Amino acid sequence: MLFSFLSWLPRKSQRGSATQIITARVKFLGEQDGPVERTIKDQWIPILVAHSNIRRAFLVRAAYERPDDVHVLLALCSNDGPDAGLVEALRVPYAAIFHRDCPLDMVFVSAAQEAHIESVCSPFYTAA
Repeated sequence: MLFSFLSWLPRKSQRGSATQIITARVKFLGEQDGPVERTIKDQWIPILVAHSNIRRAFLVRAAYERPDDVHVLLALCSNDGPDAGLVEALRVPYAAIFHRDCPLDMVFVSAAQEAHIESVCSPFYTAA
């Protein structure tokens, strides 16, 4: 199974560019959490609430291809699949908080992928 992620670098003065990452292997490691992460999660929640197609969201550490290739991944569980407008809306508060060299990967996950993530990480957002 191939995983396709969007990755972007936040930029203060210009729109960050998203890059597609395709990988055959992903191992979900655990929740990415701390004071800064809780701040960004709190800012993302109203955006997610406004997108009724999003059921749940996770901020999870994941290893691609190699065990030492660890990334932070925003995993979104959607009823409708990828949403470019949502990606942009979530990017804005992220770019305001994190250094421009701190990338964030994002993926709209399938039910099977959601189950794998849930085995190591609790969602920070669940639709009401």
